Amino acid sequence: MALDVGSKVIGVAISDPLKMTARPLTTIKRTELQKDLAEVIRLAESNDVVRIILGRPTYLSGQESRALSFIDPLMDALREHWSSELDWADEKLSSKEAEQLMGELGIKPSERRKKRDQFAAALILKWYLEEVPHDR
Repeated sequence: MALDVGSKVIGVAISDPLKMTARPLTTIKRTELQKDLAEVIRLAESNDVVRIILGRPTYLSGQESRALSFIDPLMDALREHWSSELDWADEKLSSKEAEQLMGELGIKPSERRKKRDQFAAALILKWYLEEVPHDR
């Protein structure tokens, strides 16, 4: 499962059991850290997730984004409360590419705004699955 964590929402995507594909799942509206954490864990458990990947934003220069100020607390909470694996993945340009993909799929602009983060999470997961050996 991959998360595209924003200040207002968290996009969620999952892979198939063979770790071959990634698909958007849902978007969580952020409220407070403990509620966000509980919803992420609930989704992970209900989908038999064995690893959660968080998108790590960096600028094109490679410098880390200020967005980590609201992503790191969620990662820290997951480390404390999630007993399975956690990992980071580069999320550079994921939102832009998600927007382009949704356009190619014919998704209406009004729907794109609602689904952008979960599509970005699906791209993060797709890229992760392509880079990381499946036996991991």
